[in-house]
Amino acid sequence: MYILDYMNNKLTIGTKTMTKFKTLINFKDGTQMYQRNSNEAFESAKSKGLNNPGEYMYMYSKDGLDYFKNINFRNYINFKQ
Repeated sequence: MYILDYMNNKLTIGTKTMTKFKTLINFKDGTQMYQRNSNEAFESAKSKGLNNPGEYMYMYSKDGLDYFKNINFRNYINFKQ
């Protein structure tokens, strides 16, 4: 379940509230993805084990995970927010 508050730029997923998201995309099947501040996503991922941030670019967030794409091999990795 999610709660979106456009007026205050907040997204709540379960018990976690995210602020400063930029774009929310809703799909027909009810799932969603969003983009948040990429610097915050990188800082969070580095604290959880992303050792080579220069090789990845932030793509999107979904279901409490931040997704990153390798700039050379185009594979995706993800980290909890």
